[in-house]
Amino acid sequence: MGIVVNIDNAIEEYKKSGKKTAFENSLRQVLEFAKDDINLESVSDLAYLLATAKVESDYSLQRWESDYQCGKAGVPYKDAPCQKALDYYRSSDGKRNYYNMGTDMKGLPYFGRGLIQLTGEGNYDKYGKLIGVDLLNNGDKALIPKNSYKIASIFLSNKRGGIYKKNGEKQNTFDLARLGDLTLARKSVNGGTNGLNEINKYYELWKKVIENNLDSKKKNKIVLGVLGIGIVVLLVAGTITFIYLKKKGKLPNFKLPSFF
Repeated sequence: MGIVVNIDNAIEEYKKSGKKTAFENSLRQVLEFAKDDINLESVSDLAYLLATAKVESDYSLQRWESDYQCGKAGVPYKDAPCQKALDYYRSSDGKRNYYNMGTDMKGLPYFGRGLIQLTGEGNYDKYGKLIGVDLLNNGDKALIPKNSYKIASIFLSNKRGGIYKKNGEKQNTFDLARLGDLTLARKSVNGGTNGLNEINKYYELWKKVIENNLDSKKKNKIVLGVLGIGIVVLLVAGTITFIYLKKKGKLPNFKLPSFF
């Protein structure tokens, strides 16, 4: 469906709320991509995507894990990250050695890349296929802005089973957020609850900002859509009631005025 907002006004309201980002241009790109994103079905969906992006990358489509060790954060490398970052990926101090979990054709492990920091060989394979890009052989393609956004969108809209089921049906991250289960929504992305409180605060903020700055045409479409659904429901209910009363012979006898 896509969510269209007045980008300038939305970012201005975001900043007036006291929030910041080192990657305002990237945030603008994200909001541009959101306009044509069929995975976004509601204001809530875009708000949760943005909240997740804030915590994972500060809205940067080109952040990569440990980029700060190599200079300015969010600056893409040419061939490979600097040695400090590579040493971190190889380290097993408080984490697993990324190199022991597979590498791409360039010999680089599947460290966190992009808007929501996609990590792990399985995820690069799965979500690369879902967006139609070979991330398994070249993980750096996850840093191409368009791919980075698509990965975030498809990851958050991908249905999951197991603990994420509700009433026996698979749910995606967006579904869980809309249902109000924000803890499970975070777990579906992070595997745990790291950053939960911060994400929840940004989620509530972005819902207000987006709602206040929805494109007027988009607002009209939403209102007309809701009205249209309501009219259809009333017509169907009326028809069913009419048929029922007719079968039961309970229809009133209407008399036309004498001047007819």
